Amino acid sequence: MNGVEEARVGDALPLSVDVRERPEDTVVVVSGELDFGTTPRLLAVAEPLAAAGGPLVLDLADLTFCDSSALSALVRLHKATRAAGGALVLASLRPQVRSAITMTSLDRLLTIVDQVPAGPEENHRS
Repeated sequence: MNGVEEARVGDALPLSVDVRERPEDTVVVVSGELDFGTTPRLLAVAEPLAAAGGPLVLDLADLTFCDSSALSALVRLHKATRAAGGALVLASLRPQVRSAITMTSLDRLLTIVDQVPAGPEENHRS
């Protein structure tokens, strides 16, 4: 399941969801605004990946906004991933997204890293 999905609501910035399957994990690159109107698009793509178990990384470097429905979706994905025996990791958060997660104490529940973990091929580059 590789590809890009977009959702556009009114004049809002689109939400782009790009899935990159790697041998060691699946990376979902989320770009744009994640809010009440666009959160269902993320869930449609990411929930089946979460249910498959295994490591799931959300690369949020290009996520410019998230509201309470987005935070709820992150918790939902966390629970689904754990229930399937996997792990959810949030990577490369912008300050405003990190702030929303921290203010709601979700940083105590969710695993957050500074950057997307390097794959084996990236670790062996000269």
